[in-house]
Amino acid sequence: MTKARLGEDANDPERRLTKSLAPVREVMEAADLDFNQLLQRDLDDHRVAVQLIPYLMTEQANGPAFFPPVVAVLLPFRSKRPSQFAPLEVEPTLVMDDGAQWLQQRAGEAFQVQRLAAPDGQPHPGSIGKLWWNSAEAQLVVLDGQHRAMALLAVERTMTKSWQGSSGAKYRSFYEHQVQHLIDEQGGDLDLSKVEVPVTVCWFPGQTGADGKPHEAARKLFVDVNKEARPPSESRIILLSDAELKNILTRRLLSELRGNNGGDLMPLYAVEYDNPQVNANRPARWSVLTSITVLKAIVERLLFGPARQLQDVAFKQGPGRHNVREQDKFLRTQLGFASLFNEEIDDGGFPYRRDELGNAHFPLGQIDTITERFAATWGRAVLTLLSRTAPYASHSRALTALRDSWHRDDSSLALAYDALFSGVGVFWTLRASHDDFLVKKSEGLNPSKSDIVVAWESLDKREQDFERLRAKEYLDSTTQNHVKRANAAFAVFNTQACQIGQMLALGTLWELRKQQGSGGLEELPAFAAALVDGWNAYFAQEHGKGRDRKLAFSNSRSDVTNPLNQISNMDTPQAVYFRYFWFQALDTPAAWEHVSRWFVDRHAFTQVLHAARLFYLELLIKQNANALKASRPGSPQAKLEQLAAEMAHKTLMRALRDWFYLDQDQYDQWAASLKVPTQRSQDSGPAPETVTAAAE
Repeated sequence: MTKARLGEDANDPERRLTKSLAPVREVMEAADLDFNQLLQRDLDDHRVAVQLIPYLMTEQANGPAFFPPVVAVLLPFRSKRPSQFAPLEVEPTLVMDDGAQWLQQRAGEAFQVQRLAAPDGQPHPGSIGKLWWNSAEAQLVVLDGQHRAMALLAVERTMTKSWQGSSGAKYRSFYEHQVQHLIDEQGGDLDLSKVEVPVTVCWFPGQTGADGKPHEAARKLFVDVNKEARPPSESRIILLSDAELKNILTRRLLSELRGNNGGDLMPLYAVEYDNPQVNANRPARWSVLTSITVLKAIVERLLFGPARQLQDVAFKQGPGRHNVREQDKFLRTQLGFASLFNEEIDDGGFPYRRDELGNAHFPLGQIDTITERFAATWGRAVLTLLSRTAPYASHSRALTALRDSWHRDDSSLALAYDALFSGVGVFWTLRASHDDFLVKKSEGLNPSKSDIVVAWESLDKREQDFERLRAKEYLDSTTQNHVKRANAAFAVFNTQACQIGQMLALGTLWELRKQQGSGGLEELPAFAAALVDGWNAYFAQEHGKGRDRKLAFSNSRSDVTNPLNQISNMDTPQAVYFRYFWFQALDTPAAWEHVSRWFVDRHAFTQVLHAARLFYLELLIKQNANALKASRPGSPQAKLEQLAAEMAHKTLMRALRDWFYLDQDQYDQWAASLKVPTQRSQDSGPAPETVTAAAE
């Protein structure tokens, strides 16, 4: 427990500590930061500049300013990369220093600890200690209170004019003007020597040597410290938590993208993984294709189920709690734990049973084994679908083209570039700063337009450039009409419902293969690639003056007639209906040619397709019935239900005829076999053993 101090530049320990407090972004290069090494929330530079720094530097009329202690942890780094400490000496040595005796321990050349000793050579009850570290091998990283620490650093660097030589030079424009303005307001005579902030400095004696895992310990400490504070965002919890396999496997997807040297996967900057909002269900960046929360939702559904969600296409999961035992059992099946582990597992003295492993109960020493199996099977399959399916591949190519054409010849354009492609947290700082600028203008003030505001405004033009590039990639045209059509299509493709629906299609068809006695886990990536080839063949069909199948999922009635997609809202639970859309695209001649060899019995696929179609038809009937009740109050219920069913059949038949080659006779034959109620209970009855099928 110590303190960091501002004031005149000096070499005393408290001033040196201020300079040593470092956010992770200044300790490691962003491009080298592995997702398993993230320790903190992203910095909200705007909040630090406009709230914390004025609070720190301005005398308070209602009492002293106070910052709670900053928590910093000593961690091993070499060349800005996480490393390990040398082993800590087991037995402390009694040494004389500063006229007193101390118990001293060293960890190689990385750090040294001294604790004040009593006359008998035991630790002194006063609990006084000293810590040294070698900055070439260790860094003091802010674990909690990084915004407070950044406020101190910003003031210190501005006062001592040391921004340019610091590791945070690129963030200078966020702070220097604000600090200097506060100094000028007080006539330049600002005594900051009384500004002291408490600091708790931590290190982990038990995490040194070859078996030590100090970075993992720091992540756990971060989560523990923040449990009772303002909760971290869902994105940050996924990046930090090692307590659940769901989060660990989701991070592995991101790491696969970061380490992808072959260029066959979507770029990492097409994923939003730094959203600071606690309950952010939709990405905020127009540039991204998907988000870390969508990837986690995909991991949950494909690996944890429940199994019925993949095996019964007429099952819609309710909002209640899941059966954890059933989910863990499904995970063990999906990753083939039987071929991965012995029945009994000893992990550093902690025993585990293979048939008890699950999301929150797993051997830490076997994480690499589990994640490698995931990455080689389900992970590769998921990333193949999101990277190679035609609309998603077009989005990624357009985004890369935008990045490659970006001229960063002034600071505002460089900041805007970082906001989309490299600077974790920069996007949110630009947005908050621009919002603050607009508020000041609305209040009649005349704020200056800083580089930060200009950077945010430049993103609007870049969005239009990107939309043209995407239309060119997807529809091979940049006319205003084609840009509009592409935007409408991607307003569907980029939803959680559509993306999760595609993954449900993958999972359900894989279950179908398993039921037919096929489906070795090692075949899963090739199976996913075949599905992508089928879908791409469907989207790529020559259309001339006919219907462009690339628009088949669009629900914009101004761009397409008789659309299949009639879903009134496209929230995440609607993914079960999008699964049907992806099935229907495979049931076309161009697509089936690529997937036929994977299904020994097409009849089984047709059963699944028909069951999914019936489930979607019921949604259309329900939507129509609700609309009719609202527009025709007082009409007989039976008559409204009959009319709703007739309307739904007509809508679905026309869409299948126009977009999926199903003629009137084929539809009538299928519809004649149905007895469709107006509404059916989605959760009643026991889960079936096999895929629910409509009568042929």
